Amino acid sequence: MKMTRAGVLASASAFASIAVLRWPGDAAEFSYKLANDQTPSHPMTSESVAAAKRILDASAGRLDIQIFPNSALGGDPQMLAQVRTGAIELLQTGNNILSSILPAAALFNIPFAFRSGLDLQNAANGPLGAYVGDAVEKLGVHRFPRTFYGGTFQVQNSLRPIEGPGDLHGMKIRVPPGQLDVATFKALDAAPTVVSLAEVYTSLMTHLVDGLEAPLPTLQNFKLYEQVKYCAMTNHTGLAYFMLANSDAWQRLPVPLRDLVQHEFGVAAATASTAFAVQEATIAATLAKEGMTFTHPAPEPFRTIIRSAGLYTQWRAQFDPKGWDALEKTTGPLGA
Repeated sequence: MKMTRAGVLASASAFASIAVLRWPGDAAEFSYKLANDQTPSHPMTSESVAAAKRILDASAGRLDIQIFPNSALGGDPQMLAQVRTGAIELLQTGNNILSSILPAAALFNIPFAFRSGLDLQNAANGPLGAYVGDAVEKLGVHRFPRTFYGGTFQVQNSLRPIEGPGDLHGMKIRVPPGQLDVATFKALDAAPTVVSLAEVYTSLMTHLVDGLEAPLPTLQNFKLYEQVKYCAMTNHTGLAYFMLANSDAWQRLPVPLRDLVQHEFGVAAATASTAFAVQEATIAATLAKEGMTFTHPAPEPFRTIIRSAGLYTQWRAQFDPKGWDALEKTTGPLGA
């Protein structure tokens, strides 16, 4: 049976109203910070704000979760370190960032592995997400079961339209701090440059980089379209945001509050992922009106270069066979 947003939120409210006693006084018993690197208008952020409000109400003021978007508490590596030490209690971080301490998370970034955003979501909330989640727990960080869909990546730049791999020659492309992203663009004869998301606009404006790889809603939310003219719809990789909690902070919460938080952010993840996918499907027309030129290069020439460079074989050897098997349960066999 298909559930509407109203139905999901109604069931969430009913769930949240049980087994949580009223907390006396005005101050919250628990005050937690939740950080991410996205804008306030991103569905993940807006739905997290809504979830935090439902948690505050349902807990009768016992748990107050404050949202800090847009890298307000530091760059991605810094926020990841902070959630591990307990400086922040909750974090939403992309699998590409998580891969810096957990290589298995990079399995979501195998280029040209997923055929669609839906495939990526199925993997993130299925066997591959479960495999990565188990690995996260071994690091002493609690991982929430549901992920937030972060979109499929396209290539944008200010120099020229990209019709095929050859058009990337020498182009300085911003990538996040992940080995697979760097290796992918090196194989495609570009010049990958690691830059934090919050610094991309300035890096484009000052010509530190010529372009970037980003989902279309991210391009719009950060107004990066003001600095780039061309967008190649490569759909070469995807992004799943994992929600993490510092283990000590998580264990401090009574079980009813843990159940409430996990449930409400599960609702938020489902709602935000649907909203983001809708944005992704419609935003190209909006960006075209802003003056952006779109191309739709065939994926196989790019995939052939990745395969010929031996990267699929190399990456398969790098990962635990169980992780690669979990990936191929969604994607099917990847060519060596």
